[in-house]
Amino acid sequence: MPSDCPIAPLYGPIAEVRTFVLPSGTTLTRFHGLKFPANSFNPNIGKDWTIPDHGARFNPFPDIHSTNVPTVYAGDDFAAAALESVFHNVPHIPSPPYPRKDLEAWRYTELEVKRNLTLLELTNPNLRQLDVPGRETSLLESELIHSQPADYPNTRTWGRYLFLMIPTLAGLAWRPRLGGEGNAYVFFEGRCTSADFQILGAAAAVPIDSGPGFVKIHDVATAASIRIVNS
Repeated sequence: MPSDCPIAPLYGPIAEVRTFVLPSGTTLTRFHGLKFPANSFNPNIGKDWTIPDHGARFNPFPDIHSTNVPTVYAGDDFAAAALESVFHNVPHIPSPPYPRKDLEAWRYTELEVKRNLTLLELTNPNLRQLDVPGRETSLLESELIHSQPADYPNTRTWGRYLFLMIPTLAGLAWRPRLGGEGNAYVFFEGRCTSADFQILGAAAAVPIDSGPGFVKIHDVATAASIRIVNS
């Protein structure tokens, strides 16, 4: 846990924070494996939030009962979702390679949001609303979004803080680390459920290692200066 992050249960709810509503009817894209339905939440069972490779940027983290909060990642378009899932660990180096065989593990599905959901967008103007005990500067977007996997225990801690301090918060939104347009999202079970994300049959569990799915993911990689390689 980072030394400058408050322990959330010691503080009351944040009095005022600028959130926004993701409206019912919004279409999202989610990248996922085949083990569970596309609108199911990752239970994060058995994962340790202090170990970087036990999850992603904002999962896992425990609630006040020390139970990991289940999560769903998605994006408001194909590119944003891909950059924060398929390519989320691509390093900041010139034209990084990505093995084509790793695409075999992924499918994508379109989901329709079925009710209004309250989210916090992780941008510097919004983060300036939050005091950070023990330091003069506010929390920075770069700390949460442009950090590397080794920093995930810190970013998960801040995700937990926001989850506990904003009782109406269904999830977080941010601009993809690797560039591009659109928002990526993480949604928290308990604040929303699988029923809030309807699977759209026209684009459900589409593979991306071949066919039209590969064409789309290749376009995203090219735009992000990522090289999909055959070995």
